[in-house]
Amino acid sequence: MKKLAAGILFLGLASLVQAAPLAVQPKPGQWQISTQTFAEGKEVGAQLQLIKQQAAAFLKPAQRQKLDQYDPSQFNECLSPAKAKLLADPQKGLAVLGKALGQCELQLDSQTSTGMAFSGYCEASKQGIEGQVKGQVDYQSATQATGFVEGLGTLPPPVQLLLIGRLQSQIQVRNQFTAQWQQTQCVAR
Repeated sequence: MKKLAAGILFLGLASLVQAAPLAVQPKPGQWQISTQTFAEGKEVGAQLQLIKQQAAAFLKPAQRQKLDQYDPSQFNECLSPAKAKLLADPQKGLAVLGKALGQCELQLDSQTSTGMAFSGYCEASKQGIEGQVKGQVDYQSATQATGFVEGLGTLPPPVQLLLIGRLQSQIQVRNQFTAQWQQTQCVAR
């Protein structure tokens, strides 16, 4: 989920429909990403925390410590000046999102001066979303962005039971994010 949110954050400059970059470009530095995950329309953040706690019981101490440091609903991401410059190229920005999501072929559906909508197909997603996907990213300023990615997800049966209370071959998954620039210097992870 972390990579998904980061990929969406940096997607803002991607475009295949228009050659011009967005009027608002993300500021290099440390960004704080806050996410919400929905399964079948139901916000499942609390259940994801429960799954995280249950998984910790099966991990070695070093792995448990790493898991304890990971918060799927809020984390920091570093955008280097070089990456910000790279993302000023619309086609390269769309490629960044495709890699962040997994094996995805994406296309730009529409673009405004401060945002864009996209769609595509993911064969092997890192985020649990496979098949047809769609999403959007909007920059309110160079230091604030919002967006989402949604599509069909395939999750293990125990996870589905915890999240939605029933088993389905695929479930509708939506990941929303808010990104806020924090500072110029990135804090080491």
